[in-house]
Amino acid sequence: MNRTPGLYEAILAGLRDEPIALVVGIGRQRDPADFGPQLPHVRIERHFPHAALLPRCAVVVTHGGFGTIMGCLAVGVPVVVIPVNGDQPRNARRCADLGVGRVVGPDERTPEAIRAAVRTVLADPVYRANAERVRDELAALPGLEHAVALLEQLAVEKRPILAQR
Repeated sequence: MNRTPGLYEAILAGLRDEPIALVVGIGRQRDPADFGPQLPHVRIERHFPHAALLPRCAVVVTHGGFGTIMGCLAVGVPVVVIPVNGDQPRNARRCADLGVGRVVGPDERTPEAIRAAVRTVLADPVYRANAERVRDELAALPGLEHAVALLEQLAVEKRPILAQR
């Protein structure tokens, strides 16, 4: 079932003529052949490994799922978020609030609006700078070893652990 009829088509129509390498992940529900022949710089895939692609991106157009947003921010890549449902609208608003990307709302899903949002993010270095700042803040957070130590402390002490200030 396609929850967003025409969205991939709008993304392709808005970005296929831009001077960018365009990779579109469409999920398992659709067939790349459904979109017909593409220009050499446009690639349509059901799935691709985010870890291999995201660090090479100048901007990512996403539905705004937590995993994709965190993957982008972990490598300092700004986003254009086109939220569909669930936590995506909240994630999109937070990206806008942090200045790491632009949001294309449900009533704006046109090729022109998508193109304009991508162009804005690519042209304004503040978006990348903000995404890199968030990347650095994420990298400075304690790692899993800290969480393990807190869980071990909780298991031993059997009382809430209060934040250290």
